[in-house]
Amino acid sequence: MHASKLPLLIDSDAVLGDIPPEQMVDALARGHLQQYVSAARVHSRIGRTSRPDAEVLVWVASREDGGLGMKFVTLSRDNKDRSESTADTIHSAILLCDADDASIKCFIVGNSFTRYKTAADSALAARFLAPREPRRLLMIGAGSQAPIHLKVMCAEFPSLERIEVWNRNADRAAKVVERSEFSGDTRVSRALEQSVREADIVICTTSSTMPIFKGEWLKPGTHVDLVGGYTPQMREADDAAVLKASVYVDHRALVMENCGDIVQPLETGVIDASHVRGDLFDLCAKTVEGRRSDHEITLFKNGGGGHLDLMFAEWLFANQRPDEQRLVEAPTRG
Repeated sequence: MHASKLPLLIDSDAVLGDIPPEQMVDALARGHLQQYVSAARVHSRIGRTSRPDAEVLVWVASREDGGLGMKFVTLSRDNKDRSESTADTIHSAILLCDADDASIKCFIVGNSFTRYKTAADSALAARFLAPREPRRLLMIGAGSQAPIHLKVMCAEFPSLERIEVWNRNADRAAKVVERSEFSGDTRVSRALEQSVREADIVICTTSSTMPIFKGEWLKPGTHVDLVGGYTPQMREADDAAVLKASVYVDHRALVMENCGDIVQPLETGVIDASHVRGDLFDLCAKTVEGRRSDHEITLFKNGGGGHLDLMFAEWLFANQRPDEQRLVEAPTRG
């Protein structure tokens, strides 16, 4: 009887910070040229008697050749408010299976996985949708996702000259500014409307259930990236922003079913399905055009999904096991 080979264990917190972000974005770009499928999504609230509910999210994804994986995520939103706790609000683990026999070949732990994957998702969209040489970026939100988004976006757009961070709690925004590795002008935004009006790229990484900014504040040529709002009840942009923008999503079916920034205006008749011009599969395959002019306002809904986790996990596994790396040419923006 032969002993089973133990799965590889990868600590994403230990390795991702040292990998150039461009490689992560390229990995997702290559992945969107292959047949990845989000097989299932589960979102459940976990009741707790003496404090706010926790949440559990599970994504399952596969490839047509048999590759498959699962990500398990827990959310405990009040961790940041509990004086006795220093734990993050989100924790996750990824299970990666072999395409040939479905055996478990890898476990990936560490919260950096989801943060970098999500930021790479946004940056990939921005390759097609953002102004070619953006100068000013506004980050709305100061949670754990914000610093990684700034790192990845700054790597993607070396033309950036100024970054502003806005949060309802200015002290939390100041901490993001202090942690920023950006060498240019980095500051706390004290006036959200003015910051939105001046930004070339607006990124929202919040858990808001109400629109945070107004579409009327967006200047021609702005690119908007909505990262929060992963349930139908959550919302970061108002109807005006959705109406005046060319709207793209990372996965058409998942976003139009689960993400409030698109679900709500669809349900109220503000837009119909044709208002969503395409998703990342369309953009990477170049079956749908991205930004069409310098004055066009673009909006990308980053909804996540198991297919992205599987792409990112397989790339990270191959990065640790170069003998198994399979290269596919990454699509370019043009």
